[in-house]
This record gives sequence, C-alpha cells and structure tokens, in this order.
Amino acid sequence: MGTRIWLAALLMPFGINGALAQYRLGTGDIVEVAIFGMADYRRRVTVNIDGSVSLPFLGEARAAGLSLAELRRAVTAGLEASGTVRNPDVTVELVEHRPFYIGGDVARPGALPYRPGMTVRHAVTVAGGYDALRFRAENPLLAAPEMQSQYDSHWVEFVRRQARVLSLQAEIDGRDSIDLAVLKQAPVEPRVIEQIASLESRDLATRVSNFRKERQSIEALIGQAKSTVAGLERSLRESQATVEQQVLAIERTAANAARGISPTYRLEDERRAVAMLKGQQTDATTRLAQARRELAELERRLDRTADEHRSALLQNLQATVVEMERERAQVRSAGERLIYTGALKAQLRGTGRAPDILIHRKGPDGTVRLAAEEDTAILPDDVIEIVIRPDQLVVGARAGAVADAAR
Repeated sequence: MGTRIWLAALLMPFGINGALAQYRLGTGDIVEVAIFGMADYRRRVTVNIDGSVSLPFLGEARAAGLSLAELRRAVTAGLEASGTVRNPDVTVELVEHRPFYIGGDVARPGALPYRPGMTVRHAVTVAGGYDALRFRAENPLLAAPEMQSQYDSHWVEFVRRQARVLSLQAEIDGRDSIDLAVLKQAPVEPRVIEQIASLESRDLATRVSNFRKERQSIEALIGQAKSTVAGLERSLRESQATVEQQVLAIERTAANAARGISPTYRLEDERRAVAMLKGQQTDATTRLAQARRELAELERRLDRTADEHRSALLQNLQATVVEMERERAQVRSAGERLIYTGALKAQLRGTGRAPDILIHRKGPDGTVRLAAEEDTAILPDDVIEIVIRPDQLVVGARAGAVADAAR
C-alpha cells in the first residue's frame, strides 16, 4: 500500500495542467527554440546523449534535467550575454518526447514514442497487446498451420507403426488375424485408421499365407523324399531276400553237380544271377544313402526356414517398436510446439486480474522500481516490464486436447 501511495504522489504533478511545467528534459527529447521576430532562428534540436543541445550563437547548451521554462531562461541569458541579440523573446516548445520502453509479455517489445497522458494500458496497446508466447514463435499465426500439419502427420505415422507392431506380434504368435481396435484411441480421422487397419490386416494375411505355402512346399518335398527312402528300403529288403534264396539255390545246384545230377552250366547261370542281384543291391544302397541325405537336408531346411522366419519377424518387430517410440516422441514434441504457437495464443483470463506490471523509473536518487496497474500513468524513459503468470493464462480446448494426447 505504501508503494501505491508513493507512486500516486509521484505521478500527481503530471496531470494535464501541470505536465509541461514539471517535465524535465532528457536525452532524446526534441525541442523547438525560436526568437520572436527572427524567423531564421527557429530550430528543432534533439537533446544529445551528453544532455546538450546545439543552438546558433550559443553552441552547446545544457538541456538535460531542465524544465522548458528553465531552458528558455538559459537560452535567453546566453543570447544576452553573447551580445548577438538584444532583449530576445525566446520560446521553447517540446515537439517530441523521448521514448519509453516496454518489454516482457507483449507482442512488440522495444522503444516506443511517448505521448502525454499515456498509461500502461496505452503502452501495451501500442506494443501490440499482451502475448505470453511472443518469445516462442516469430509469427504464431503463420506457424500454427505448419505445426498442426506436423502433429497430424506424426500421429498418422505412429498409428501405422503401432498397427505393424500388432501384426508382427500376431504373426510371431502364429495368428493370421489381429484386433486393431486400440488404434481408434488415437486422435486421427476414423477413415484413416480404418484404412491403415484394413491394409495391415491384408498384409498380415498375405505374409502368413506366403510362409504357409513355403512350408507346405518343403513339407511336400520331405514327403516325396520319405516315400523314396521307404521304396528303396523295401527294394533292398526284397533284393536281400532274393540274394539269400539264390545263394541257397547255388549250394543245392553245386551239390547236385558234384553228384552228376545237375549240369555244370546251370551252376554258372545261377552264380551270374547272384552277382547281378548283388550289383543291383549295391546300387540301391547308394541311392538309399543319397535319398536319406536329401531327406535330412529338407528337414533341416524346414527347421531353418521356420527359425529364419521367426528371427526376421523379431528383428522387424524390434525395429518397428523403435520407430514407433520415435514417432511417439515426435508426436509429443509436435504437440508441445503446437501448444505454444499462435493457434493456441494465450489470452488473459476474464477474471479482472491484470498481469504483473513493474515500472523502472529514473529519479533524483537513481532508478526506482514501481509496482503499477494498467491505469498507471507513465513517463518518458520509463521501462515497463510485463509478466503474465501461468495462472493468468487460458488456452483453447484444442490446446488442452493436444496436451493430453501428446503425453
């Protein structure tokens, strides 16, 4: 309360009637000095950084810290002392005030021209109004559509990755269908989600069908190889039985030939027949060994195909999960950027509470800091600091939805 009372007392003299009388010139003020009856002497001069003004017949004259009346008297006295003008009738008018400065949560901070009677409210209006998000986007109104596009694109890509993760997991588990209802929780158009789900379901069915056909093809070759092995094994057993019978027949024929009952050429024929059967048996044994090797290779190929397929699915799943999480991070980042763009431009709450306003003002004893309100009068050289606290902001419903979805 003490600060407010002191501030009111400090600003009291700067009413409309007493403003010019109390105003002290400073660097940046523009004054017009004229001498009645001397049209050529009228000059508009700016108070220099050293506080002086440059006038004909006087050169450099101090102006900073003087009122208009004091500067008029000083110029009059200087001209009289120089002897160049007798009894000069000097007028001094303030043409343009030095600027004030405003910073913080306004749209266009910086140095702005001062006009008599200005308040903080006027200053904020000249500075483009309150804008808590000025520092986050050079042109929020232009940045918002691009941010929204990026946000929507990342969500669509996230849904696509999520659908692929679900389909890969289903394929690993041996299922040829998936439930993609979880995709509907994403803030994406239902039409897009349905299209993604349909394409992913069809792709899963195609992948499962292709792998099943590949397995069935190998299993068919394995069946043929097993049939070949079984046939060769049966043929060898029959051939072995025939050889054994022929050996017995040779023994009987040899005994009969020794007794002269059977001719000797008969014995030779049977021996040639046995030799031929053994040759066929050896060839069948070789072919059986080859058939067994081919069968074993096909069985290993079937196992290897299944292992390689599962390994490829796991690697694909891992890569897709990484990509999905990357898109999740992109969604969160784009959502946060969208919140802080001009499309979600902060506005003051309609509760009557103004932002925090602080005025830095030069005084006789140095710069003082003054708590102010929107109706507080300001002076040239004032530095106005505007701070909008988070509890004074309101963002649209779209911003809240973006914030929730991005988490």
